Amino acid sequence: MARFQIEKGERFSLNKSEGLEKVQIDLNWKSGADLDASAFLVGEDGIIMDDADFVFYNSKNRANPETGEIEPFNKAVHGNKKNWQNNTVPISADGSVLGSADDLGDGDEEEGEEAGETMHVDLSKVGPKIQEIIFCVTIYHGDKDGVTFGAVREPSITISNEETGEELCRYNLKERFSTETAVEAAKLVCNEDGEWEFEAVGEGHDGGMQTLIDIYA
Repeated sequence: MARFQIEKGERFSLNKSEGLEKVQIDLNWKSGADLDASAFLVGEDGIIMDDADFVFYNSKNRANPETGEIEPFNKAVHGNKKNWQNNTVPISADGSVLGSADDLGDGDEEEGEEAGETMHVDLSKVGPKIQEIIFCVTIYHGDKDGVTFGAVREPSITISNEETGEELCRYNLKERFSTETAVEAAKLVCNEDGEWEFEAVGEGHDGGMQTLIDIYA
């Protein structure tokens, strides 16, 4: 169980854990919909500085999920780009954020099935110009298929010490989303003292992933 529970708008200071560098972000929910986790690494102007700072399932900047090393497409090794994407994960330009592998599911999920995606952040690698890392969840083709976050139950986001496995802080999103197909769940914020804080956001948007891209890119 997480050491702290926070509500929308509240922050949890990561300097409570001395020497904390590597954290794991778990986004969980219950739904039959296909949801995808993503992250935006933004500067002072709130905009990504590199395409790779939008860490999402279809990113072209990818890494080996075991080593975190950049792994460009190599036809001799991967055969085709689909295999390459299936066996790698998205990574930010500075190498600090590893995304989750894309899992489109088989379309037979039950409405109450537990699901989720995991992202990894190495705070020691975050570029000096990055001020916030925003963690989002979107419904794949939600607008086209007419599926919204009204069909999603018990969404939550948890931050853990990756090296010890200790859960540090949890935010249970209690907001009632109905028409929304994209949600900004939480973010890591670098404060005026250069220390990282975990902030509960819980903001929903219509328009799916494209709306988030319009905001941060």
